[in-house]
Amino acid sequence: MTRSEKGTIAPLVAIYLSIILLAVIGSVAVITALVASNRVQGVAEMAILYAHDRAVTAGVPSQAELSRQVGLFLQAAPSVQRLVIVSAAASASADTSTLRLCARYQNPLGIGINSAIICRESKAKSFLIP
Repeated sequence: MTRSEKGTIAPLVAIYLSIILLAVIGSVAVITALVASNRVQGVAEMAILYAHDRAVTAGVPSQAELSRQVGLFLQAAPSVQRLVIVSAAASASADTSTLRLCARYQNPLGIGINSAIICRESKAKSFLIP
């Protein structure tokens, strides 16, 4: 072997380590986004259940009371405190209440998309026991 044929595997190892590091950071970012999405969905479901329960009279929810109760829940619930709520739209139709909740997601890693808006919808329906 000549001297020019000898080399080191250090660049190859560095490339493999950087690929592994990139894969780990990407996986963590995706997992935290999924957790944030599920958290927004959970808050939307709890808010509509809370508000629907308090706005129903004879199986039909009151639109004004539904909106007021959703607002109260979003102000007082501990699960909402660390979310940045962008919009919350509650509506009532016959015996069904619907809430569309949008919240801002902050990437804790600060890599890639720094923030995104996650919107989720949840429904609650009244039933009467005969």
